[in-house]
Amino acid sequence: MSANVPRFEAWEEQVVCPERGSRVVHYYLKNTSGTSILAVVGTERSIRHMFYVVSDEFLHAYGDYTSINVCTKWRARREVVDWLTSVISHPIDIPN
Repeated sequence: MSANVPRFEAWEEQVVCPERGSRVVHYYLKNTSGTSILAVVGTERSIRHMFYVVSDEFLHAYGDYTSINVCTKWRARREVVDWLTSVISHPIDIPN
């Protein structure tokens, strides 16, 4: 594996705003050196209905090397967790 290939080893969920009706949740990917990058932002569109998008930070850093793009969206936390887990299981391949 090349030295410039990010290897993520964990993800973390952080509730930014817990208020009902305006909840915001951030999902971070942590690499092997302990550095975290904001990967997904979830916002509540209506009571009990969340909407998740890839963060600009993640797209800027890795968007050219993944199948994820600005149009990628999820409506279920489970789908976000599945994607985060897949990123951990299958490192992003960045060509030299």
